[in-house]
Amino acid sequence: MKSIEHNNDNLSRKNFLRVAATGATAIVGSSLLASCASEAPETQAPLTAAELSSPGEAVIAKYDLDKDTAYDLTMKKHAWLDWYHNAPVIHQYRVDPPYKIGYITSWRGEPWQEINIAEFTREVKRSTLITDFVHMDSAGSVDTEINNLKDMFTMWKAGDIQGIVVDPLDPMALVDTIEEIYNAGCPIILFNNAANTTKYTSFVSDDPWTYGTQGAEWLVKQLNGKGKILFFRGLKAYPIDDGRSGGALAVFDQNPGIEIAAIEYADWSYDKAKTVFMDMVAAHPEFDGIYSVGGQMSLAIIDAMVELGMDPGKYAHASEDQNGFLLKAMEYNIPAFAACHPSIVSAISVRLMEELLQGYPVIKAYFFPTPVIPSEKFKDYARPNAPEGIFVFTPLSDEECQEAVK
Repeated sequence: MKSIEHNNDNLSRKNFLRVAATGATAIVGSSLLASCASEAPETQAPLTAAELSSPGEAVIAKYDLDKDTAYDLTMKKHAWLDWYHNAPVIHQYRVDPPYKIGYITSWRGEPWQEINIAEFTREVKRSTLITDFVHMDSAGSVDTEINNLKDMFTMWKAGDIQGIVVDPLDPMALVDTIEEIYNAGCPIILFNNAANTTKYTSFVSDDPWTYGTQGAEWLVKQLNGKGKILFFRGLKAYPIDDGRSGGALAVFDQNPGIEIAAIEYADWSYDKAKTVFMDMVAAHPEFDGIYSVGGQMSLAIIDAMVELGMDPGKYAHASEDQNGFLLKAMEYNIPAFAACHPSIVSAISVRLMEELLQGYPVIKAYFFPTPVIPSEKFKDYARPNAPEGIFVFTPLSDEECQEAVK
């Protein structure tokens, strides 16, 4: 069994966030996701002038929208000072409707991606101002995505589209093209994945680091701080995997009682994860828990356990909100935890683009902590009548999900 080394410096929160949203960001959306958010500190008194070393170093107190009233926000907590830093100004991108926008996805065929496309399509249909969009898929190829961006840039210059929404496949390779588009005055929204530049109009994503930390912290607590685990990563060098795995590894590094018996990339693939698990358990038959950055991999792990005559309920399992994983976890009474990767980021991007093209300023980064589902809440989120491959943190109906992934 070949183990994958991890480098804490490369995967530190500081370095990851430099990739995820370089420059000033505002963490918003907590009210939208409040039902899954962790509790914040008690309401604090406003900071006095003496407590602030200089205006540039002012610390804005964290707020809890379950406890702090709108008045508390105004008088005690205040807004993030960098909310509008480097963000579009009023009327900057204003054009007359109707609008046609460009939409670039990273690949197709996987349920999360198909639901993301369905949510984007539904949101465009609901808009009275955006009447059409051009969709180009990059088929997992960075070169194809660069060409897609260039083609859409040409369409923008010709007046055929008014803005671009893109899921960056690579945080570094796309930077020159994204910056060229941004510098020319074309609104460009990055969603789902990040690019290593400040020259984008807006960035929409949950924080993959908090996906990693929350699942890992739950697993440490579940194992009472001691035990051997098997760790399943996604795609090598993919930003979301770097973030999720980086957050989890940071937590495990702080808990010496947790031993990672094996760690491998399984590419978010059911088939590969099943094979990897079989190899892992042959080399490490004694283990206590599973950490996985993907629900489809976890579904494969549970199926493999059943095939091997193992009891899945004996192993604490931190993973993702894939419907099949939630349903199997309930079936086998698995102590489980699901971090979510909301496909709603595509729909949010549609609405932000609509605001931009009307001349409204929008936030530079719609960047929010990953919502989570503990096992006691699985029954409230699992979708028995929806495809097992979908991820449940979506507003689409069972029927819409079935249509999207058929």
